Amino acid sequence: MYSLSNKDISMISYEVITLYWRCDMKFDIYKIADNYKLSETERQVLQYILTNIDSVLTKGVRDVATINYTSAATIIKLSKKLGYTGYVDMIYRLNFIVKNHQNNQEHTSDITSFISEIENKKIEDFISMIIKHREDIIFITATGFSDSIADFFWRKMLVLGFKCIKTNSYGVYDSNQIGGALVIGISKSGETESITKVIDYASKNQLDIITFTGKPENHMAKKATLNFMILDDKELDDRNLTANYFYARVMIVMEYLLDKVMSNL
Repeated sequence: MYSLSNKDISMISYEVITLYWRCDMKFDIYKIADNYKLSETERQVLQYILTNIDSVLTKGVRDVATINYTSAATIIKLSKKLGYTGYVDMIYRLNFIVKNHQNNQEHTSDITSFISEIENKKIEDFISMIIKHREDIIFITATGFSDSIADFFWRKMLVLGFKCIKTNSYGVYDSNQIGGALVIGISKSGETESITKVIDYASKNQLDIITFTGKPENHMAKKATLNFMILDDKELDDRNLTANYFYARVMIVMEYLLDKVMSNL
């Protein structure tokens, strides 16, 4: 039997409820199932509890066991595995965590309010373009501070099932022997030479280009099929010596756009 601290339990709970998907399963519990060696039956029971947390509060362990074609002992064993004292403790703690998460979701509008400034047509064009290239190779390019954002975007798209390659190699874009169909470029200035050169090669080879830049008028924006101008608070701070929320905004916009794409697949 596992003996976990409250911190461990919080981390488990965080893993359980962090990732959302558009499919019928509301919660993605892949990581917790893997980390705590949950059996398929245990995974199914946990999924059921999280998805039906309101109704489960009024059900006993035997009721939940019957619905999931398993035994009460299996569910109690699951609660122990996750570090709870038993079924009731697990249900009430998970209920609190799920409700807290839902409340947090309602406050995301405070963080994403600036997205309303993006034209709906641009959002629709992004969705259409990404879906158009669902089965194609997608290149992602960035450098400097934008590189970490590109890395996040690349990993996120891979998880969502897209074929992505993150590279700034001129040779890849110049010859395009790999057969890429879309390039996503990120640059605060839109004028960084190592990235504009990549965009120029992509344009020459007639690839679709989506760019995220901090200014409406710049080299990358002019070459792009679709450009998102994200507010740059500190245009004169080239070395990012002070707080600048451009990069955070780009990441939020990307999450928002990809969520829209997945909802339309």
